[in-house]
Amino acid sequence: MIYYYFRKESFMRSKFVGFLCIMFVVLFVGSALAALPLKDKSAYANLPRSQHLKKTLPNGDFTYVVKMGTLAPEGVGWAALIKSMVNDGVYKATKGVITLDWYYGGTMGDDQDILAKLRNEQLQGGGFSGQGMVMACPEMALLELPFLFENYDEVEYVYSKLRPRISQWFEKHGYHLVLLAEQDFDQIYSTKIPVKTPDDFKKSRFLTWYGPLEERTLKALDSSPVPIRVPEVAASIRTGVCDALVSPGIWAVGTQMYTVMKYINPVHIRYSPSGGIVTLKTWNILPEELKQAIDNHVMSVEKEFRQKVRASNEKCLKAMYKYGMKEVKMTPAEIAELKKRVMPIWDEFAAKGYYSKADLAEVKKLLAEFRSKKKNK
Repeated sequence: MIYYYFRKESFMRSKFVGFLCIMFVVLFVGSALAALPLKDKSAYANLPRSQHLKKTLPNGDFTYVVKMGTLAPEGVGWAALIKSMVNDGVYKATKGVITLDWYYGGTMGDDQDILAKLRNEQLQGGGFSGQGMVMACPEMALLELPFLFENYDEVEYVYSKLRPRISQWFEKHGYHLVLLAEQDFDQIYSTKIPVKTPDDFKKSRFLTWYGPLEERTLKALDSSPVPIRVPEVAASIRTGVCDALVSPGIWAVGTQMYTVMKYINPVHIRYSPSGGIVTLKTWNILPEELKQAIDNHVMSVEKEFRQKVRASNEKCLKAMYKYGMKEVKMTPAEIAELKKRVMPIWDEFAAKGYYSKADLAEVKKLLAEFRSKKKNK
């Protein structure tokens, strides 16, 4: 009996050691794959299916130009960060093989137009607002649900757990998610009355530019929103067609809406992710080591990118308050009333197929987990 026991224990120990050896090999191979070195630049001179991207430089060198469109105006906010944190980094990480060439300020149209140009291959990628992210990948509506997040720590916690899955969502629709950025938490802007109760929403003429989720949210709050495409938003406010909207602070400053609007309600009614994507058709032209070089660089700056967007928006809000716009403050009871009215939308959009019930349950579980840990600290 004792002999049997020790023989069994020895067998189990050998199995365990064997398992550890296998895991070591898997981890070692995985690490090696994660660090594929770039070849000499000349090795990439004739990538298959890439001649439409290749550009010969005056000095005889070459680069592959990936054309990207965005609504963001050049030189400020999101676009400035793209230039300083992403463009140069991608160029250096790929040893000059890849150049991102951006068309800023809506010169290629709004998000809907840019996505159409991706489909007809006039562009290879783009930088999108929260609305554009959902148009490209409906599952992103999950992260834009009204009152889903309370603060940035919650956002980052969910991203830390779901970032690979978010990439998979985009791949399912034919895109590679290069950069997961954000617009930040958006605010409620109004010209005539401060907006904080369903009655205020009912009295105000809200425009909606952000797609079905925003329109449904505003209707749940007793508003009758007017659908307006992004290029006409500023004119609609200035001419009085509408007198309220939900928007990021940097847009309100960039379009000088603060000269027309009177009130800002900074309640976290909606978190808005944004991001940079390229078509899988373009992405799959690249050898694995170039893909890894791009992803590794962007992932290394992604969180900092979001932090800088937040800092920029905070400066915009302070500037608008200083200019004379009035902050609308809400009581916990008023916020609770708005939440109560919009909460059914979470399940409603799962039922419509934007995202799965399982993904919704997972995000709710992660938030409950995070809030519980924070409460017990």
